[in-house]
Amino acid sequence: MEDRRYTTQMNWQGCKCPKKEEKCCPRKEEKCTPRMSSNCRGCICQQLRKLELATRLDIFLSGGISFLGVTFISFDPRNCCAYFLEAGAAATSPLIVDCNQIVAIRKVAVA
Repeated sequence: MEDRRYTTQMNWQGCKCPKKEEKCCPRKEEKCTPRMSSNCRGCICQQLRKLELATRLDIFLSGGISFLGVTFISFDPRNCCAYFLEAGAAATSPLIVDCNQIVAIRKVAVA
């Protein structure tokens, strides 16, 4: 039996492009747009689509709440959810935010 664990890519973005267009996801999302929610087309949502995984950010929400130094995990264009990890004093916890509620993001310089 052939071991293919390290040669097969995982589809973390959940994009379901046809086999011949498999490489369109996640970089060339214009080919995958029918599966994207029409509600998440704002500036921040567009930036999150292109953002590199494990990027540290400060995010500012429309209600005035901010989360400083969170780590970006992923973005789901089908439901507009952005996934982050927030490091706390005792433990790290997941943070899920609607990209439409984010009014600003700022990359945190790595020290």
